[in-house]
Amino acid sequence: MEALIQDVIEYINDAIRCAMMDPAATLLVFMLLVLIIITPGRKAADRALMALTICFIYLILTSNVLARTYIFETRRKSFQFFTGDGYEMLENILLFTPLGMLLCGLDLKTKPTKPWKNMTAYRVIRFFISIAFAGLFTCVIEILQYYLQVGVFTVDDILCNTTGAVVGYGLVLLVVFIAGRIRKGKAASQASDSNDQ
Repeated sequence: MEALIQDVIEYINDAIRCAMMDPAATLLVFMLLVLIIITPGRKAADRALMALTICFIYLILTSNVLARTYIFETRRKSFQFFTGDGYEMLENILLFTPLGMLLCGLDLKTKPTKPWKNMTAYRVIRFFISIAFAGLFTCVIEILQYYLQVGVFTVDDILCNTTGAVVGYGLVLLVVFIAGRIRKGKAASQASDSNDQ
């Protein structure tokens, strides 16, 4: 657990170092965040979720691609499954769990523009779009690492990162489900108490 915390701190330090070395990219992200914040018609929670999602994507992109100073002599790739150790796979899953949580929060806040007859189908479609986005983002990172020769393109990373997004998405849905059950239970007990009186 201590090694995992040190890795998270290292990711954040790499992102900060990269942001200081490349002020143009940081300014672009900052302007995007300001644009989200000042856009009228959005609730504060929606703005906060969008801002956090953009910051997280920037953090992952900088720490995994832009902040890496070593360059391999050749481009490296691995299409074999489960080649890394268990800790590395767990780290890759946990790395993208917050992204899944943020995407789920955005999905729960999003309402369809046209009335949907089946909201469950709408939510399932939103889930697959969010997970496809997380998988595509992971592929972009791996492709950049390969072509810039700052990392190894591995299928394991794509699978683990996408799995992490699914886990994060599922955790938020589970918390929302449990909170809904608790709320319904309290409402039912209050209704029965008022009926008894």
